[in-house]
Amino acid sequence: MFRLVPLVLAVALLGCNILTPASPTPTDTPSGPCEATASAEVTIYMRPDPAAEVFSTQGAGFTMEVGAQTASGWLGFDPGVAQAANIGPFRLRWLDPGSVDLTGDCGSLPVVWGPPIGVCFDMPMEDVDVHAEPSAASAVLATLHLEDFAAVLGLNGAGWAKVDLGPGNTGSTVVGWVDASTLNMNGPCEALPTVTE
Repeated sequence: MFRLVPLVLAVALLGCNILTPASPTPTDTPSGPCEATASAEVTIYMRPDPAAEVFSTQGAGFTMEVGAQTASGWLGFDPGVAQAANIGPFRLRWLDPGSVDLTGDCGSLPVVWGPPIGVCFDMPMEDVDVHAEPSAASAVLATLHLEDFAAVLGLNGAGWAKVDLGPGNTGSTVVGWVDASTLNMNGPCEALPTVTE
């Protein structure tokens, strides 16, 4: 009888292993910072568009920690150069996602608004009222806050800039006027036209 006990126990244990489902294999969750590595020469852009001004070109092996992405997948990173007046996504430089290999936790990158090309933007450093007319006495249509961006359409020569909130990140379509002394601009702003009401 004592010889049967080990045999019965062995059969019982084997039966438990057969009937008990195996533990799921843990899946590898990416960890660490999201990094982009170029396997070939890669172009880095000033804005998230292949037609944008080129910031630099880097060779294979170039690796950079990515800090954000646009809704269309462009990868933004801080280039580590002085740019005190640039705010938000204007501080970033951009990589086409198809031009690099990604490692780390890239699924948790914040999605940010990406400034379109060919537009001069105002990046206010403080709250700025957008007026209906080029006058501080005119109605306030909207207020731009820090991290709000508006397209600059031109200057009137009397200390006012016409802005369009539509191309920016506010969700507003207001077109109005801001005091030109508050402008903090980024983009093709060198030859802004003279505009009137």
